[in-house]
Amino acid sequence: MKKSLYTIALVWLVSSSLSSSLNAQCNTWLNSPQKDEAETAHTLYRDAIKAGKIMEAIPNWEKAFNIAPAADGLRDWHFSDGITIYKAIYEKETDAAKKEAALKKVMELYAGMIECYKAKSIKIPNCNDEACLQKKIGDIKALQAYDMYYSLRNPYPEVLKVLAECTKISGKDALYTIFVPYADIAVYQFLDKALPKEEARAIHQKLNEIGEHNVATNKKYGSYYKDALAYANAKFAEIEDFIFDCDYFKEKLEPEYRKDAENHETIKMVFNKLSSKGCTETDPLMIELKTKFEKIVAEENARRRAEFEASNPIYMAKKMIDEGDFDGAIAKYKEAIESAETDDEKGELVLSIASVQFRKLGQAAAARESARKAAGLKDNWGAPYLLIGDMYVSGARNCDDDWGSRLAVLAAIDKYQTAKSIDPSMTSEANERIGRISSAMPAKDDGFMRGHKEGQVLTVPCWIGESVRLRFKD
Repeated sequence: MKKSLYTIALVWLVSSSLSSSLNAQCNTWLNSPQKDEAETAHTLYRDAIKAGKIMEAIPNWEKAFNIAPAADGLRDWHFSDGITIYKAIYEKETDAAKKEAALKKVMELYAGMIECYKAKSIKIPNCNDEACLQKKIGDIKALQAYDMYYSLRNPYPEVLKVLAECTKISGKDALYTIFVPYADIAVYQFLDKALPKEEARAIHQKLNEIGEHNVATNKKYGSYYKDALAYANAKFAEIEDFIFDCDYFKEKLEPEYRKDAENHETIKMVFNKLSSKGCTETDPLMIELKTKFEKIVAEENARRRAEFEASNPIYMAKKMIDEGDFDGAIAKYKEAIESAETDDEKGELVLSIASVQFRKLGQAAAARESARKAAGLKDNWGAPYLLIGDMYVSGARNCDDDWGSRLAVLAAIDKYQTAKSIDPSMTSEANERIGRISSAMPAKDDGFMRGHKEGQVLTVPCWIGESVRLRFKD
């Protein structure tokens, strides 16, 4: 099924064009005779995408898009979801021509989305003037540049062009997501002698204006801009000696610093600015600023680290696993359980404990107890049973004798069957596991020699202790 859907996607990719849909004036389904068909296709493909079944979403997405590129006129999902689909095709495809075709589709969808906003076929909530429309278009350009840089790997000049369009449209409201690609590309292009010094300096100045504005005024995302700007300035530090004049900025900023030489914000601002302008660490003013700045940063980092670790036990648990502190990780997961709001969340955390107990500490019996507890906290959840099955497979080789090992395999298969019977999303994983171990089921001759008949209920020896119905391998 997956192969045929992917084939359909590639056939449409090569043979079709979005131009016919875009030329349809960014139609919505509101007055379309195919309204019901479009809405149904929309719902079906959206459900598929939410389930992570991108390729299965393609036929219904194509149908919904062809009828109504602008959907109901209140959202751009047919464009943005199409972008998601063709990015997935781009990543999956190995043929260069087909990858190029997928990339082209993504660019066409971004262009079509912008045109439909400009045509007001897709309305922006609470937007009654040109400013909010331009903000929306600028945001779309930012997302496009992000995809071009991280997912589609467009040539750098093409990405720079879109980034420039984004900042021209959005001004100081440009999204923080442009900082990393803009800085990375500008520095790379400068070092590659493909970007003049003046343009590199202009990009740096533009990012600083955007970043400083939002750090000061954007209450919701100010910290994101702060981090993004710090990255950009650090990246530009690679070429700062070539594009900035340290003496100029020292002359400009030192008087401001001297007015309030113990003000933390002033110290940080002046130090970061002079650092980005290429002032050397041996400069007396920089030595003075750096000493104060590092103390501020150390204190702030220590405070933030303590706050973060105290409020993020799951993060700390994963970190401890990476560091080999498995008992500490379990303690952190237990701490997270105490603050979990739902049984589903608690179940996920208990299963994480079970996984650590089994896979890291080798405590199979304790891990099984935890997995059973996890299964009891979350309805129709197959993952705990998959894990128990894995425990039985792992323990089979040491379960009494060869016969006991094969009974342990039956117990594992039973758990895998349980997993997929209560949780269809586990079917593929369960079947894969069953397929791997089916050859290790008891042999008919071996069973008969021991006086056992198929269908007889037997107890698995060793720590497993499960009752299983005897079956033989084919």
